[in-house]
Amino acid sequence: MGNPGQDTLLERLQTGDEKAVAELVRTYSSKIYQLAFRYLRNKEDAEEVTQDVLFKVYRKVGAFRGDAALSSWIYRITFNAAMSRLRTAKYQRAQDEERRAVTADAEASSASAPRQEPADWNHMADESLFRSQLRRRASRASLALPAI
Repeated sequence: MGNPGQDTLLERLQTGDEKAVAELVRTYSSKIYQLAFRYLRNKEDAEEVTQDVLFKVYRKVGAFRGDAALSSWIYRITFNAAMSRLRTAKYQRAQDEERRAVTADAEASSASAPRQEPADWNHMADESLFRSQLRRRASRASLALPAI
């Protein structure tokens, strides 16, 4: 990995040293928060992602293979958590905005204009012709069915 401080911290974390957890928080929490805030642009979400990332690093440190630096692994987890949060938050915000827009449109239309009934297409000449043709075809089709 190259960084002796990270190597010893990683070893201590993997052995379950509680002081190593405190050092992990001291060393990386502000960097994790800054990265999360850069993507989320929301203080509360960035704080929550920071806590989630630190907990995930603590839980999964045994699975860390060491292919990259510990910091790179932590930042990748941060990026993934932030993107996941962003997708979820964006979807929820879009749904909320859509609901608000529909509600506002409904209130505006009911307040400004008298309620209009939908058009009645039942009594149009071509509609009655279409229905009689449909009835004839349905009758022929049912007569063509084999007897049960």
